[in-house]
Amino acid sequence: MSTLEDETTAGDAPHGVTGLPYSPEELETERLRLRPLNAGDLDDVHAYQRIKDVVRYLYWEVHDHEESAKHLKKRLAMNRLAEDGDGIVFAVELPDPEGGHDRVVGDISVFLKSAQHGKIEIGWVFHPAVHGRGFATEAAQAVLDVCFNTLGAHRVYAQLDSRNEASARLCERLGMHQEALLRENEIFKGEWSSTAVYAMLDSEYRAR
Repeated sequence: MSTLEDETTAGDAPHGVTGLPYSPEELETERLRLRPLNAGDLDDVHAYQRIKDVVRYLYWEVHDHEESAKHLKKRLAMNRLAEDGDGIVFAVELPDPEGGHDRVVGDISVFLKSAQHGKIEIGWVFHPAVHGRGFATEAAQAVLDVCFNTLGAHRVYAQLDSRNEASARLCERLGMHQEALLRENEIFKGEWSSTAVYAMLDSEYRAR
């Protein structure tokens, strides 16, 4: 009688998230720097949190400067992944080639949903001024690399309003697959909303 151990190698055996605890570290891409949020990011973050189109599909409304400050304070406390429910936030910084102000143009959140089952959820928001330049894809790819290579995730997924075409296209560019469409599953900002679920497995990540 064969056993699971007989049929699989150690590297193929199911496992949960392996890279815990984890604190966000600075990441460099071709054009961007990803790093933990800090208190000095308030003005840059508020610059996109105050835009109506940016928050259209988020669970909060347009923020004034004080609301952005409170929101930032909460997110600064999200600085470590160790247990289910923990989250971290990467600021996406666009360096100034002239040596001036390096501007935060967005942020990407990572949530540990189940360490045992290797499940991680990601989400993002970016200033519309940088849309169409590939920055969101470049930054999200770097975070996917962390999820699979550093944390050892089995499944990374994103949940978004099905009307959010920009985020859906980003998921597809990353190689994530739409797994589900939960039709009119919640009342969102006064109207029925459907949720699309996109995901990637570690086997798909490594096969790209």
